[in-house]
Amino acid sequence: MLRRIIYEDWQLIFPVVALAVASLVYLAAAWRASRMKPAQADRLANLPFENR
Repeated sequence: MLRRIIYEDWQLIFPVVALAVASLVYLAAAWRASRMKPAQADRLANLPFENR
């Protein structure tokens, strides 16, 4: 059947680093969106519908 994956000590760093990087990217996007000025948010909300 399925065997349990046994990590060596040095191999544990890869999932931890991947989680940290993904978390930082998500938090940076959320921080930037929360600090956005209303005028810029309105401009970005209408971007796909603008005609050039």
